[in-house]
Amino acid sequence: MSRYRRATLGDEFGYVPGEQPPDGGGWVKLNTNEGPFAPSPRVAAAVAAAVPWLSRYPDARAEPLRSTIAAVHGVRPEQVFVDNGGSQVIDSCFRAFCEPGDRAVWPWPTFSLFPVLAQLFGVIEVAVPLEEDWTLPAAVGTEPGKLRFVVNPNAPTGVWLAPEPLEELLLAADGVVVIDEAYCDFAPASSIPLLERHENWLVLRTLSKSHALAGLRIGYAVGSAELIEDLEAVKDSYPVDRCAIAGAVAALEDVEHHRRIVEVVVSERTRLSARLTRAGWEVVPSQANFLFVRPPGGDAVAVQDELREQRILVRRFDAAHPDRLRITIGGPEDNDRLLAALGA
Repeated sequence: MSRYRRATLGDEFGYVPGEQPPDGGGWVKLNTNEGPFAPSPRVAAAVAAAVPWLSRYPDARAEPLRSTIAAVHGVRPEQVFVDNGGSQVIDSCFRAFCEPGDRAVWPWPTFSLFPVLAQLFGVIEVAVPLEEDWTLPAAVGTEPGKLRFVVNPNAPTGVWLAPEPLEELLLAADGVVVIDEAYCDFAPASSIPLLERHENWLVLRTLSKSHALAGLRIGYAVGSAELIEDLEAVKDSYPVDRCAIAGAVAALEDVEHHRRIVEVVVSERTRLSARLTRAGWEVVPSQANFLFVRPPGGDAVAVQDELREQRILVRRFDAAHPDRLRITIGGPEDNDRLLAALGA
């Protein structure tokens, strides 16, 4: 740390991502909730076709991707904001809707980027503990705040709340309500159809998980045109590059490839959950592409270390629940390797 860093940040400041080993090397990556397969084969051709145009800036609003996303969700293009990954969409929400000293509300544990951005922007963090069964507490909807986040299905737990009960929970919420649906394609339903009833709601989505495009960094928000205009006002000049725009459009158009990814993940989630449960693990019911689990005896550190020695990566969160692991749902071969390593 240099002597020039802002004193309010401190030497431990920053988001800690999951470990990213070099490509190849025989690693099984079950620690960062990426897709288990390659993206649609259409993506490579679309990216290659964009290369001759890289001397030109991309469209500032990420067209034609914005209009493609709007068509997928049955909304107008001006109701869609596209940014450089879901994390940057969240960053833009803090920029657009919070002054220093404002309050931002979310349940805890949840996405660990929220408190990092709150500190960065001088926003007061209001973290409401989840209920003992990992469900959302009523205070998530009643605590005052200029901005509030609900990740649904939640990370790292995987617990999902159906749109109508979620709407009831958030009816009294003031300020801007952001429902982060990064993992919603693996769950039964989305809250996007409810947006027409809530001018203060935004729904966030990403192509990193169910479209297998984590490396292209595409995230977006859907909401009222007025809220989207606020996000456009604070975004970077050209947040999404030409290759990412082209590849994302191709991925969205390949509906069948996306369907296969989701079906395999949901099927493997059921299989992995059942096998771990029979082996004595505590498994939180998940509607995401990962499981939140406690190994027999609770020594998650030892299990994580043993798996890493076999080149299998899983995630552990020291601050939230150090006795638990979050395990991404891989493809069948990766999951077989995991189960063999665990003796399950």
